Amino acid sequence: MQQNIIILTSGLTGSSVLTGLISRAGYWMGDATFRKEYDTHENKELIELNHRIFEEAGYEPNYLPEFADDAAVQRIASIPETADGEPYRMFLKKCAAHQPWIWKDPRLWMTMGHWKRFLDLKSCKFIVLTRGARQLWVSAILRRKIISYRGSRAHEKRIRRSVLDFLQSHDASYCEVRYEDLIVRPEKTIAKLNSFLDTSLSVEDLKSVYNKPLYKAPGNSIIACLKAILIYLKNYSERVDMLTGRKASDKLAV
Repeated sequence: MQQNIIILTSGLTGSSVLTGLISRAGYWMGDATFRKEYDTHENKELIELNHRIFEEAGYEPNYLPEFADDAAVQRIASIPETADGEPYRMFLKKCAAHQPWIWKDPRLWMTMGHWKRFLDLKSCKFIVLTRGARQLWVSAILRRKIISYRGSRAHEKRIRRSVLDFLQSHDASYCEVRYEDLIVRPEKTIAKLNSFLDTSLSVEDLKSVYNKPLYKAPGNSIIACLKAILIYLKNYSERVDMLTGRKASDKLAV
């Protein structure tokens, strides 16, 4: 039997494409998935329970969950054992009835410290998804998430380190994938995934979930980069500190 899959990543890394691709090998994504302008392939119940974990930890994201600090991870992992765990057990029971399943939510890198209390990590394989620093920053800015390039790159490194520390400390089975590699070198990257997951995915499967040209780095055009720079400069005073989640204008007002 194929093991379940959990994708650990920050936001804006192309995880919806990766999840859509892997789901074509028969992995269950949930009764319903969250949609924005596209299908994120995120289990709606998983999203709701991750929000519940935030509430139980007394954590209120002041920017976006995927840009939270390391202190939030510790706070979530320290949720008292006396907290009601029935919603999580019931959700996992439902997932078990649909094995193999796949989880993807940018909040998971923070909430795995809580999920491990209910989840058999040995029944899962983990994919650590990353993205190039420049592409990640451009993608964030074009979505009006005003952050510095340096701060974005440093925080992405912290997230990856936090994820790897968790996986290695629990002797979990994992594979690292870079989003640009999946798009620019799909045959090689899909072969790597197939070897790790014991699947038979193909480039045609990728084409069914990715509606842009393959073999070309995503978000790497000169026009996109220039547009991002102009947006950043125009909104410079509203930039967010990746360590605190506070806007620069908020600091000035204090």
